[in-house]
Amino acid sequence: MWRRRLFAWEEESVRECSILLHNIVLQDNVHDTWRWLLDPIHGYSVRESYWYITNSGDMVDRNLVDDVWHWHVPSKVSMFVWRLLRNRVPTKDNLAHRGVLPTTDTTCVAGCGITETTQHLFLQCNISNELWSQVWKWLGIFSVHPGELGHHFIQFTKMTGMPSFTHLYFRIIWFVTVWVIWKERNNQVFQHNAKITFHLIEKVKLNSFL
Repeated sequence: MWRRRLFAWEEESVRECSILLHNIVLQDNVHDTWRWLLDPIHGYSVRESYWYITNSGDMVDRNLVDDVWHWHVPSKVSMFVWRLLRNRVPTKDNLAHRGVLPTTDTTCVAGCGITETTQHLFLQCNISNELWSQVWKWLGIFSVHPGELGHHFIQFTKMTGMPSFTHLYFRIIWFVTVWVIWKERNNQVFQHNAKITFHLIEKVKLNSFL
């Protein structure tokens, strides 16, 4: 079922591309050249590409973008967090928005009956909410959870009253926690197997130390 929907999505993308190229006329006497539209004079640069990616689409605090990259963190996790903070992970509501899933199939995999959005999956769902509570308990800190993911990231990673050198450790723990939540979500979707919170918090502890 998912493969058929992905194929239909790819077919629609090819159709849109064909429409864009419909009025293009090729000429035998004109030499083809690459042209970088963001800077036609100087051409392509990694810096311009990075600026375009991080400043287009939904507005995101630049500090959030910069804080996800660190040599202590595997690149796949940093990339995931970068996409997460920009609401670019394939949650059910995003898949429905792209036409991969029907709009009637967007409820949370945990069975709570609420639409699976980024905010819900990583902060408000029973699984994630309980896991965050266990993380706070493990760290010996009490706090009120912000309802917006970007604010949650800032509050957790830049803990008020804590020395600045601890921010990296809190950032790693935050990265690991959202990564564990995402892996558990996929485990439930594809393997139909759910783990209890005790196993999830143990994963957070182990991967944080690693």
